[in-house]
Amino acid sequence: MRLKFLFMFVLCVTMISKISHIEAAYTLKKGRVVNVEYIARYSAQEHFTLGCNAVEACDWLEGLKQFRIVITNFPTTSYGQEANYYEGVCYYNLNELDFANESFTTYLKVQSNPRFFQETVEFKFLIAEKLSVGAKRRFFGTKKLPKWACGKALALKIYDEVIAAVPSHDIAARALVSKGTLLWQLRDYRSCIEAFQMVIRRFPKHELTPECYIYISRVFIDQCRIEFQNPDILAFAQINVRKFKQEFPREERICEAENNVQLIKEIYAKGLYDTGCFYERKCKPQSSIIYYRNTVHQFPDTDVAELCRDRLYILDPTFVNPASDPEVT
Repeated sequence: MRLKFLFMFVLCVTMISKISHIEAAYTLKKGRVVNVEYIARYSAQEHFTLGCNAVEACDWLEGLKQFRIVITNFPTTSYGQEANYYEGVCYYNLNELDFANESFTTYLKVQSNPRFFQETVEFKFLIAEKLSVGAKRRFFGTKKLPKWACGKALALKIYDEVIAAVPSHDIAARALVSKGTLLWQLRDYRSCIEAFQMVIRRFPKHELTPECYIYISRVFIDQCRIEFQNPDILAFAQINVRKFKQEFPREERICEAENNVQLIKEIYAKGLYDTGCFYERKCKPQSSIIYYRNTVHQFPDTDVAELCRDRLYILDPTFVNPASDPEVT
């Protein structure tokens, strides 16, 4: 049903596009179908210069047209190869992010030693940043369909390209942090933690590294709300804090990381406490006592442990001193 609806939607949009727009005329050039708008009237250098002048004047549409002419008619020349970069710049400024990314990717492929390598990588990173916070791309990569498609999957792909292109550069650290943050939003907690940990390993003294320790501690909080019976989360969170203290002993945000570990303990304790309350409601006090005792034993320094002690004083006559409470397994 959903596929049928999507097909009808695409069909309707395509028909509307054909009715409301004058179709471009095409011709054959060297065995290829070419839009007549992109037929060269001057040399590659002259069209390239016209495009550069348009870019300097921030006339992105005219610049796009001129560079498309160069790419279409002179693809193997140095002008044709470099025009891919400027085409990407024009698309980026026209907010056609998916097309801009394609142009930049083509530029990196056709040039063995691209003159604008660093600038291209930075543009790709900026495209991913916009897509990750909600910028849309066009359906099926065609300009005839609206920009309604989610771009977050493309953002993740671009982040990986940036990280692979300049693995030791500052922009790779920023891409890893952004990738981790996006994966966090998508609730892919394990992959997101791996991204933050990669920053810590590759860039141990980077200004973003302390932030990654904090992010990891926050991710563990979200993860333990879903997997509150997974003891590994608390153990990993404690290891994360110990490493944070070791690498950045004077960092002010260590307190936040420690508080996050304490919050994880509270969440775990609350899970046990809620189970104990459930058994109380089912009139099974002995089962509830087991859970309350476990909470007090495993997480004695939590606020929830105090609630458990209050219940134990009422339900368990043998419970006198929490400090001497025997271990319950």
